[in-house]
Amino acid sequence: MKYFGKFLFLIALVLLLSEGNAQSYFADGLAPSFHKERREALRSIMPANSAAVFFSNPVKNRSNDTEFKYRPNSDFYYLTGFREPNAALIILKNPQMVDGQMVDEIIYTQPRDPRKEQWDGERLGVAGVREKLGFETVFLNTDFLKQPNLDWSKVKPMLSFNMGEFEGGTYNAPLKEMVATFKGFSLVNEAPSSPNLDQLMNQLRAVKTSEEIEVMRKAVEISGIAHMEAFRSIQPGVSERSIQGVHEFVHKALGAEDIGYSSIVGAGNNSTILHYVENYKTDLQYGLILMDVGAEYRGYSGDITRTVPVNGKFSPEEKAIYEIVLEALEVGIQACHPGSDFQTVGAAARKVIDEGLVKLGLVKAGERHPYFPHGIGHHLGLDVHDRGAYGKLEPGMILTVEPGIYIPEGSPVDSKWWGIGVRIEDNILITETGNENLSAFVPKTVEDIESIMQEEGVLQKLNLGN
Repeated sequence: MKYFGKFLFLIALVLLLSEGNAQSYFADGLAPSFHKERREALRSIMPANSAAVFFSNPVKNRSNDTEFKYRPNSDFYYLTGFREPNAALIILKNPQMVDGQMVDEIIYTQPRDPRKEQWDGERLGVAGVREKLGFETVFLNTDFLKQPNLDWSKVKPMLSFNMGEFEGGTYNAPLKEMVATFKGFSLVNEAPSSPNLDQLMNQLRAVKTSEEIEVMRKAVEISGIAHMEAFRSIQPGVSERSIQGVHEFVHKALGAEDIGYSSIVGAGNNSTILHYVENYKTDLQYGLILMDVGAEYRGYSGDITRTVPVNGKFSPEEKAIYEIVLEALEVGIQACHPGSDFQTVGAAARKVIDEGLVKLGLVKAGERHPYFPHGIGHHLGLDVHDRGAYGKLEPGMILTVEPGIYIPEGSPVDSKWWGIGVRIEDNILITETGNENLSAFVPKTVEDIESIMQEEGVLQKLNLGN
């Protein structure tokens, strides 16, 4: 990792300049065989005679005639690898005859349109979906109502969701008809005793395959390298937004397509706001800066939090709180193993925090307090708060462990503790024998943080601060 500390800036520029020669998304992401196997896995646990229907997300308007950057529905992407809007997937438990052949899945795609593709980029079309995604039965969404493709009288129950996401979204007329049609089918073909699609997808996506784990390693690696470069760039005079920029620059430079969630970079009292995303504060001089930032790589998200002192040196109060949270993190990670659960992990970490705050005289023994107001973590994967039930931990699950202590200004303690917010978060893979900390390489001891913050960062190389 020292290599990245010395030469990251040069590497980043080279990567950005050569971005046009990088491999295509399909070449270095998950292979079509992965998505096909996931469809087969879903089919194997679907109820008899059922059909599962998935839609890609609609386009969302940002303002006037501009849209938010498009991202497909995570379940749809998980099962298809397809990243275009106006598409739908049908998975059948029992094959049916369609156009002279037995099929158990159909995907619908938007048509090619040279004029629109000139503005918005190439579409795969029917041939592209067959070639790049490996589907055999592909129709245009404009053909859905024209063709009696399936005998829906043979389908019960109909398993479908995410149709509500189309309220307020932009999508073409054929997909509008498909959504309305399947809403009707879902009402007619309900089977209350059957598992719903959320339960089935939670079951599938909670445990990652070996292919997913490798992509997750890359997402976490990029996220962690960005944190380390941010450590080096933080010094008195910087702004929250400039440090956010360091993270997101490194993400892009190292091949990530996006952030996994809105970046949280909060200094001083802003560090005590759990989901603070404004990142507006400038001219930071002292206090702590909490960074909860993760890269999205090939659809999968890292999620790392580190908290460091703006001036490079923890004050006695900051260090005291930080050491409690760090111990809670290590105890929580030790509790992550097959057969454990989120509740056990959380209880172990919370015990450390409660006892630590009592020793500092900030709370009384047994007293309920507001200084650790959230759970210990969540599943991590295609979504930063990924699918999965919060029961027993199993090999292949990836979760976050993220204890914290937050003491906002005005809290009923000595004012020397005000404005101290500390969260430390690692990404943990459950293995057959215990766990692997995927983000362990990112410094988190007081000594290591204070050491790396003495190195020169990208903001200094560019002679930037605010």
